[in-house]
Formats: sequence, structure tokens, C-alpha cells
Amino acid sequence: MDNYFPNILLISGSGRNVGKTTFTCRTIKAFSRLGIVAVKISPHWHIQNESKKTLLKEENTLLLEELNTGGDKDSSRMLRSGAARVYYIQNLADTGLLKAFKIIMKREGKKRPMIFESAALGKYITPAIHLHINRPVQDGDKVVPANGSIDRFINFDGREFDFSPGSLSWEENSWSMISSINP
Repeated sequence: MDNYFPNILLISGSGRNVGKTTFTCRTIKAFSRLGIVAVKISPHWHIQNESKKTLLKEENTLLLEELNTGGDKDSSRMLRSGAARVYYIQNLADTGLLKAFKIIMKREGKKRPMIFESAALGKYITPAIHLHINRPVQDGDKVVPANGSIDRFINFDGREFDFSPGSLSWEENSWSMISSINP
């Protein structure tokens, strides 16, 4: 598998509840006219409802297509934000993650803009851009190290980010960051 994906924006974070999905949804909303495909990857097993289409079900891996815009799950939030299609991967073993990733890429290809929210995927692929979100550590936090090369660390104070989706660009089937030029 070619490991560079110019159409993938990867968003990871320093732990749970650091603002990954909030930033992902803001980015989807800013680029929804492009027909963005969003993918939420979770290493935790959760009970799923019937509003999702099952594409892969194995002992340690579940790949679903989200169909419900009214749910409270992150994948439903992504659909409400304007994603054309949303996939959800539950993954307890990285071998299953790669299998689910290949299924999504076979369905979607390398020309559609995609946003993956994942801590683990950076170990295996090189996206066009990898953004990593941090927030101040709180008692009880389990800090997750970043995987892969990080293009931009983003700080989140619980309300605002120090980086805007407006600093991203989609051209010629690839994500890029817009450089600010100071006179």
C-alpha cells in the first residue's frame, strides 16, 4: 500500500476530550461544499445502534457508515456539520485498523477530501497534513503521544483554538496549509 495520501487531513490529540471532534466539525463545515468524507476512529468499544451500515465486523474491528444526523455520537456530529459521508471505526488491534482503512480507501479513492480523526493512523500513513490538538492537562488525564510526523500543534483552551480551518486549503486533490505572510 502506498503510504502517502494527499487527500487526507489527519487530526489527532493529546487525549480524550481535547477538542478533536470540535475542530474536525469546524473544518468539515468550512469545506462542506467539497463533499468531504470524515472518519472517526476509536480504540474503545462502544455499543452501536441500528442507524449505521455495517461494512466490516470482526472480533477486534468494526467499520460502520454513519447514517444518523440526529444522534449524539461524534460521527453524527460530523454528518450534521456537512460531511457527505462519515465512517466510524472501532478498533482494538491495529491490524483491523489497516483493513478498515483499506476498505474506506477502496470505496472513496484518493481524490476526495477526507478528514480522519485518529491517534493511531499516523503510525501507518503519511497524510497531506497532520494536526495534533493539545489542551492543558487536567487531573486524571491520560496523555496520548502523537504518532507520525506532526505538521502543526494546535492549542485548545476549551473554547477557542489557536489555529483556524481557514488556514487550510484544498487544491488539486490535496490539502495544504496557507502560509501567512507578514509585510
